[in-house]
Amino acid sequence: MRIRILAPAAILLAALPALAWQSQSNQNAPAQTQQPRPKSQAEVAALQKVQQAYGAQNWDGAIQAINEVLENFPNTEFKAQLLDMAAEAAANKGDYAATITYGERAAEADPQNSSVLVLLAEDIAQHTHDTDFDKDQSIKKVNDYANKALAILKDPNAPPPPGLPAAQWPELRKQLTGQAYDALGQTAGLQKNYTEEINQYKTSLSIYPSPVTMARLAKAYVDNKQYDDAIAEANQVLAMNDAPPQVKQFAQAQKDLATKAKGAAAPNTPPPAK
Repeated sequence: MRIRILAPAAILLAALPALAWQSQSNQNAPAQTQQPRPKSQAEVAALQKVQQAYGAQNWDGAIQAINEVLENFPNTEFKAQLLDMAAEAAANKGDYAATITYGERAAEADPQNSSVLVLLAEDIAQHTHDTDFDKDQSIKKVNDYANKALAILKDPNAPPPPGLPAAQWPELRKQLTGQAYDALGQTAGLQKNYTEEINQYKTSLSIYPSPVTMARLAKAYVDNKQYDDAIAEANQVLAMNDAPPQVKQFAQAQKDLATKAKGAAAPNTPPPAK
């Protein structure tokens, strides 16, 4: 189960039709106020191909168009945003290896990109299993990415990502913060530290309620033998109209497990006296 986030880079590229290539006024603006801009009409056209494919959710086409921009315009000011979008496109098409490759390149291009740090933390956490030979290394990566993202997101002076309207930043900040705690909960579960897992999910939900995190919390309660809590949490997910079907199925499975385990753990009661 993956929590969907809106890539701020996609919002930035949505404004491309209104952009002309690098204007003299932009060149003379203070560096800290400049937004990325294309340097030629050819770059505008190439970026618009990215915009069209991404907007149509043609993830293969978007990745191909992004690679063409990066190859043909190596000095593009949109490099960090394009790599962010490529990572998100790869995640949406279920290509884990490409998600991590593009995500790590995006994080290298812009170390303050909390969105891509959270994406890396969440995807690595979801693809890590108890039987993996490199489980410990994966857990460390998740924790490093999630905690770095949280440090950025907790800074009250952190500006919104380039191109993101300031009014949308508080909501996105909450969503990314919630996801970072969700990733930390997943790694705690992989380490069988169920109390910590539960606490991380509760923190996540206190900041940004999500049916995915609620379903994971139900599972953590089952693992920690808190069956009544698991059933109650699962019931909340099942009652949500906007919870995706696969999330409801997962929550139902946790409810069934908790109900069965609760029944098995109940003490045997003597038959009533005749």
